[in-house]
Parts: sequence; structure tokens; C-alpha cells
Amino acid sequence: MPKNPPKIELSWRDENYGSICAVAAFRNYAGTYDWSERTHQRFRGCLKRAGFTFHQGRCSYIASGGTREERQRGLCDELARAGFQIDSGDVRAAA
Repeated sequence: MPKNPPKIELSWRDENYGSICAVAAFRNYAGTYDWSERTHQRFRGCLKRAGFTFHQGRCSYIASGGTREERQRGLCDELARAGFQIDSGDVRAAA
């Protein structure tokens, strides 16, 4: 695990309107611009394993399968395993 783990903020959203039907969605407002390409690859791998894809029209990462709690917790677990520090939006802390 790196000395200074990459930080991420998860802003969970309700994206159930229009043609979108999501069980979980979030936007990431943290400063990911300074992440290395390898860190971005790790992040994309976490998204994929947790069932999230990026929706261009909503500028959100959206999961449409499973339950909201499963998808949110799954993503937080994946990010933690990959060495990310979740500054806000970690649903595991609320449990």
C-alpha cells in the first residue's frame, strides 16, 4: 500500500428519473487530476468489480443491478482493498 494513499470523496446521489433507473449512483469531486495513470486504472477496476459504469449524460457513476446497500458497500470495500482513502461517503463507517 502506498505511503500516501489516493483520496476519494463519494457523493452518493439519486439518479432514478428520466430514462435512468439506478440502484446506486455517485459523483466524485475529489482531486483525482493528480492521480497517476496506474491509480486511475486501479479506480476503474474497483468500479467494474463493484458494478458501476460512468454515464456521460448524468456525469455520474451508476450501478443498475443489485441493491443500493450492496452496491455502495461493495464499492467502498473494493476501494479500501485497492488502497484508497475514502474521505467522505464511506457507507461502511455508518454500519
